Amino acid sequence: MARPRNDRANAESRTRLLEAGLASFRARSFAETGISDILQRASVPKGSFYHYFPTKTDFGLAVADHYHDGQIAAARAVLGDAGRPPLDRLRHFFEAARADMKARGYAEGCLMCNLTTELADAAPQFQAGLDRHWRALSVELARCLAEADLDRINLGHLTAQEAADWLLNAWSGALTRMKATRDDTPLALFLRSIFKD
Repeated sequence: MARPRNDRANAESRTRLLEAGLASFRARSFAETGISDILQRASVPKGSFYHYFPTKTDFGLAVADHYHDGQIAAARAVLGDAGRPPLDRLRHFFEAARADMKARGYAEGCLMCNLTTELADAAPQFQAGLDRHWRALSVELARCLAEADLDRINLGHLTAQEAADWLLNAWSGALTRMKATRDDTPLALFLRSIFKD
C-alpha cells in the first residue's frame, strides 16, 4: 500500500524554498543565486527542489508569484481600509514600504524592481509575469485613488489608474536610486513631493 502523501509537510517545504529564494534574490540576484544556495538556506534535500520546480526559471517565476501574493495582500489591507480617508491610506502604504526598506538598510530594494531590471528583457516568461504583477498592484492603488481628490497630490489631470501607474513608476525609480545612495533620501523626496502636509 502506498504511503499517504504528507500534504502539509510538502507545502511547508515548498514555502521554505520560496522564502529562501526571495531572500537570496533580494540579497544577490536571480543569476547569482544557485540552486545549492537555496537548498542550504531552506534546509531541504535536492530532490525536493525538483519535485516542485522543474527548472530554475520555474522556481524564479514561483518566487515572483509568492512575493506578489504577499504584496497584494498587504496592499489590499492598507488601501482598502474604508475607515481611513483614501490619501491617508495611500500615505500609509508608501510609509510601510519605506519602513521595510529602512529595516533592510536601504540595500536590497524591491524584489519586483530587481527582477524587472534583471530579467524582463532576457526572459519572456518573466516579462509577462512581472508585467501582470505590476498591473495588479496598480489596480489596487487605483481603487483607492478613485475615492480621493487627486488635486491634493497634484495628479488631478490624470485618471485614477494613470495616477496609480505614475506613483508606482516614481516609487520604483526612488527605490532604484536608494540602492545607490544607501539611505532614505530618494524615498523621503518621493513622499515630500506627493504629500505636502
